[in-house]
Amino acid sequence: LDAGSREHYEDPALYDFEYRRRRADVNHYRRLARELPGVAGGPILELGCGTGRLLAPLARDGHRVVGLDLSPAMLRRAQARVARLGSTARRRAVLVCADMRSFAFTRRFPLVVCAFNAFQHLYSRTDVSACLAGVKEHLEIGGRFALDIMNPDLRWLVRDPTKRWARTRFRHPVTGVRYEYTTNQTYDPVTQIAHMRIYYDPVDEPPETRRIRVVRLAHRQFFPAEISAHLAHAGFAIERRHGGFAEEALDTAAESQVLVCRRIVDMQRRIAT
Repeated sequence: LDAGSREHYEDPALYDFEYRRRRADVNHYRRLARELPGVAGGPILELGCGTGRLLAPLARDGHRVVGLDLSPAMLRRAQARVARLGSTARRRAVLVCADMRSFAFTRRFPLVVCAFNAFQHLYSRTDVSACLAGVKEHLEIGGRFALDIMNPDLRWLVRDPTKRWARTRFRHPVTGVRYEYTTNQTYDPVTQIAHMRIYYDPVDEPPETRRIRVVRLAHRQFFPAEISAHLAHAGFAIERRHGGFAEEALDTAAESQVLVCRRIVDMQRRIAT
């Protein structure tokens, strides 16, 4: 699990290259920050901010943003991205190396975001409870917690782990080395963790010296009723739930669960008022 939480993030340039076309989630969170009451200007807390692919656009939009991540390599990439912003936007962004299961700030936030499946690195009930307790502690009254996670697809999870899938060829964005990319996984139905393996095969090297790099990535799978129960137990109610970033229905065809939550105590206070 340590390797599955770390290895996919050790080459931030490659990470950004692989997900360069993923924009729907960024646009979704930018839209939320514009439309939710009390959020304009921030500050916004992003858990698992990675290379700043969301944090930088939020800062550019005029929001103060605190980005938290556990990977020093990803944070260095995020800092470089922030450095390319205009001077005013740069001052809105703060990066912190910390664990989403244990963090403490002196202020609260109108919006806390955990984007791009980062929540799925919480592998146990204890991990989930610790993270949600931190989120609840750091939300302003009336604030929202927004996240997205994969919608488990059992057909994908139980595919033959001895075969390779998603075969693609590309050049590394920094080194220029040509690789063939493939992937497979082993799913543990007891822990609900998918242990994925990403293979990078340098196709131009001779077979006798070629070394395939294997990167591990572990994701806890959360089924819809289960994530609802975790959130309710932690004191949250789901205000919006969709199966995609264009507000598609959450059904068996949906790839994602896109959630916006509010503290239950805030909802009770509003009803009483």
